[in-house]
Amino acid sequence: MKILISLFIVLVLVLVVALVVAVIKIVLLRRGFDELTENIEDQVKGETQIPITLTTTDPHALKTAEALNRELKNLQTERNAYVDGNRKVAQAVTEISHDIRTPLTAINSYLDLMQDEKDEELKAQYLERIKNRTLSLSDLADELFKYSTSTDPARYPVKSEETLPEVLDICRTLEECILSFYAAFKKKGIEPEIELPDEPVYVLCDRKSANRIFENIISNALKYADDSLEVKLDNKGCATFSNPAPDLTPVSAAKLFDRYYTVNEGSASTGLGFSIARELTDRNGGSIESSLAEGILSIIVHFKMPEKAER
Repeated sequence: MKILISLFIVLVLVLVVALVVAVIKIVLLRRGFDELTENIEDQVKGETQIPITLTTTDPHALKTAEALNRELKNLQTERNAYVDGNRKVAQAVTEISHDIRTPLTAINSYLDLMQDEKDEELKAQYLERIKNRTLSLSDLADELFKYSTSTDPARYPVKSEETLPEVLDICRTLEECILSFYAAFKKKGIEPEIELPDEPVYVLCDRKSANRIFENIISNALKYADDSLEVKLDNKGCATFSNPAPDLTPVSAAKLFDRYYTVNEGSASTGLGFSIARELTDRNGGSIESSLAEGILSIIVHFKMPEKAER
């Protein structure tokens, strides 16, 4: 009888120990899944990118965490791609909006000039320039279409066109571009100081690229210059645009051509026009740089000169 009682007590103790172990394991497992749930919520919300870690040693929970880490990593990659895509779309829309305003400003300038102009020959010239600006708007519309369809190349195949430099009188091109901003200068009370050679200055540059380079630089200067703008062109194809920029720092000036860089320090802040100007200048074999001296920002464009045989 005593033996049976002893066996019963041992059995009870074993069951108690087993129950305690099971309870502890259940508690730890529950804590592990609570941690798992909390980590998943933070990951899904984007509040953390730290992989899920569990205090439990349960192999099933650890395996679940490992599988979730793989899927969450894929989710984070997709999220980053989505955010980057949105940023690029916003960037493209801003660039196109910026570029559309430029020819519209030029058209308004020529219309203002025509109102006070009595010379029919000059009026005809202004109408021709208005027509050219209208065509540039059409080109921009095409550019917008190309961008909007570039995400589906299988359905909308788009071939990139290379810029082909041509021998161009950059002096005349710059003069016409400055003239197209007549109304904008007048509205802001700016009388630009202009120094251009008397003779033609021939460079190698696509005409549309040259117009867009000058338009973007002048548009930025108009936006941020308070009272003055100086434009110079030498006979070696170097164009310099200078305007006061008291709030700009040397570090900021050096970053003006970075594609996604925007200065937020004051009235000298610049936008996307400079990055586009740099891309077009490089594409035509030239170079563009900025300098800051005594509060004056200068944008210097060096165009490639043609060989004598090409002139």
